[in-house]
Amino acid sequence: MQKLKLILGLIAGFIVTGLSIFFLEDLGRGQFEQYQNVPSDPELLDAFMMSLPSCAFIALLLAHIVGVFVGTLTAGLISGCSRYIPAIVIGVFMSSFSVINALEISHPLWYTITDTALMISVAFIANRTYLKLFYKG
Repeated sequence: MQKLKLILGLIAGFIVTGLSIFFLEDLGRGQFEQYQNVPSDPELLDAFMMSLPSCAFIALLLAHIVGVFVGTLTAGLISGCSRYIPAIVIGVFMSSFSVINALEISHPLWYTITDTALMISVAFIANRTYLKLFYKG
């Protein structure tokens, strides 16, 4: 039963992470008028991304941080897991997606390094928060 709760918690955690990031990124895009002219051609997309101001990447980082935090917290609450399994799984997957995204679309180096490193760190902070505030074991 505990394994089933863990699997359900991870599925819910990934869904919450993805939805949170999607909505927060969309909200952030609305704050920058440069996003009104996003090119569809992949060759032009790299130049477009590199032309964005630093604050656009900071907004993107915040969306990822909040999404991973909320998703990992959700996974912990549903799974009832006393170990760091939700943090490891969600953190590693999201770090992997950050690397894949950076390889496919050019981003500033500072953003790529920060985003990749923060995904695991934030997942562990969220899991620690869950254990301190909500775990009843």
